[in-house]
Amino acid sequence: MPMIATRTLAVLLGSACFAVPSASMGAGFQVSCSDEAAASVSDGLTLLHNMMYIQAEAQFDAAASADPDCAMAQWGIAMANFHPLWPGVPSEAETKRGQSAASKLETMSAGSAIETDMIAAVSAFYAPGVEGYRAQLASWAKAQIDVGTRYPEDVDAAAFAALAQISIAPRGPGRIEVLSKVGDALDALHAKAPDHPGVIHYAIHAFDNPPLKMRGKPYAEIYDKTAPNAPHALHMPAHIFTRTGDWQQSIALNRRSAEAAMAQSGDVLQTHYVHAIDYMVYGHLQLGEFDEAARLVDEMMTLQNHQVSFGGAYALAAAPVRLLLEQDDWAAAAALSPEMHGTIPWEKFPQTVAMNRFAKGIGAARSGDMATAKAALADLAKLRDTMLDRDQGYWARLTEAQMWSIEAWIELALGNEELALRHQTTAADLEDEIGKSPVTPGHVLPARELLGDMLAQLNRPEEARAAYAETLRLSPNRARSRRALQ
Repeated sequence: MPMIATRTLAVLLGSACFAVPSASMGAGFQVSCSDEAAASVSDGLTLLHNMMYIQAEAQFDAAASADPDCAMAQWGIAMANFHPLWPGVPSEAETKRGQSAASKLETMSAGSAIETDMIAAVSAFYAPGVEGYRAQLASWAKAQIDVGTRYPEDVDAAAFAALAQISIAPRGPGRIEVLSKVGDALDALHAKAPDHPGVIHYAIHAFDNPPLKMRGKPYAEIYDKTAPNAPHALHMPAHIFTRTGDWQQSIALNRRSAEAAMAQSGDVLQTHYVHAIDYMVYGHLQLGEFDEAARLVDEMMTLQNHQVSFGGAYALAAAPVRLLLEQDDWAAAAALSPEMHGTIPWEKFPQTVAMNRFAKGIGAARSGDMATAKAALADLAKLRDTMLDRDQGYWARLTEAQMWSIEAWIELALGNEELALRHQTTAADLEDEIGKSPVTPGHVLPARELLGDMLAQLNRPEEARAAYAETLRLSPNRARSRRALQ
């Protein structure tokens, strides 16, 4: 019975492969499969840790074909079809494939205690009676954390337990404490298995927040070496480098990520490409390299074979409006077309459409077009209600902050200065409280920075400087706030 993660990994990704020494991958656990199937399961496991879900599923499919009785092949297929830390929910096709694998597991035999427990954990996600994606994640996370507790010496089990803890960490008070403790556990695992891709990857996610960002930097500096051809692994360090304002490092890694995603895509261009481009665009804008940012946006928008996903929709919505808002091109923002990229069914992703309407509204309010500003505000209200109906509370609250900002600038245009400041302060406080999602390098225009703009316009320079300084505390090296303080 071969062991998961104990052979040297050589996963073909495009035209290149990478190797991870077996000693770095932890103890591993027994897999009751043929040698050929076990090899594919091992490769799929590493791809799971790198969140290369499409490629991981292909490896698990290969394992199932090589050995129809390999239960861990179906475990992997079930695992590959939900994405614990990614915003959005699995597609209908992913849900169907995951449920099919979970159904097959009900009739299959596991070969060891840890195999049995890993299968039970993934089955908890697909269990009958667990309704709604958040409930499914919580069900899986509880079971997966229990597996990590039962097998603390198994690095893969412990790493998945850390992933599970991050996935259900509270959004509000207490989140940083939880993530710090998860980080402590991952630091200990890293000392035991310094090249384990899951440990490095999940540590970056745990430390992807302002208070913990410097703890994430050592992991950001090595992840690309562990998986130098995996698009998501190449991108992930940029989460930390964005938090620290290291734009050149973020741009360089995201360029490699975009190139790898392009090279490894078939007829459909992987979401990893547009996700990397959005981060690159943000970095170039912070460096004042507006022409290069515009070139990247134009190139991305010209392509017509983007994968339909929340991450893809987000990047295709965000990057074009960043280009205008970061340059204070309010009239162009007000003139944005409500018709967005044709490959995305936008009705599925109201939280991404909100960025287009926010840009129109704030641009219109700041360029004197009150009718367009109010129309954008009405659109945002409808989008927010849709998000609430779909249990997308984080995005609904972020949309509310965007609405407060537009209302603030409308009131300022009407001469209601104190009301305008109250609205913009409300927007800033709300946005700072909920924080940014990992899907984005930053809000398309921070509400706290808009407060600085408003205070500066009202000739209240000390208060404006305080608002810009707070923006920089949360988003170091941001160009607009940095320029305002010069």
